[in-house]
Amino acid sequence: MSVSHDSTILGVETGRRRYAITPAQVDHIGLLDPKGEPSDQHGRMLICRDLGPLLGGDATTIAGRYHAITVSLRRRSVALMIDRIDSLDGEGPLEIQPLAPLLSRHLARPWFLGAVVYQGEPLLLLDLRRIATDVAIGAV
Repeated sequence: MSVSHDSTILGVETGRRRYAITPAQVDHIGLLDPKGEPSDQHGRMLICRDLGPLLGGDATTIAGRYHAITVSLRRRSVALMIDRIDSLDGEGPLEIQPLAPLLSRHLARPWFLGAVVYQGEPLLLLDLRRIATDVAIGAV
């Protein structure tokens, strides 16, 4: 799937949890077989991690193939594996609400840009670049 860098917000599911992401932070979305030797568009080996456990949830359970969000960093690319991804459209443009400073200070990791409300449900907006950077440097 090619990624449009407009104001669309995407929803991702991992385990039993749902989050929001911005396409501007994503370089590629597609299927990935983590048992092979996946590489990015520059031929560099991908660092593959399941997003669910990073966020304190369950591991992805689909055997063999995974949906992956690839984030290219300066020297490495990171594939974050998820269960499902879709567009959060239908209600018009979604407004990103920043997290309150009090809440932000108490998060285990600074991996959230804010929140959006979609169909009455608040979804945390992930900072995929920050997550990918922490994965690439081995911080998680």
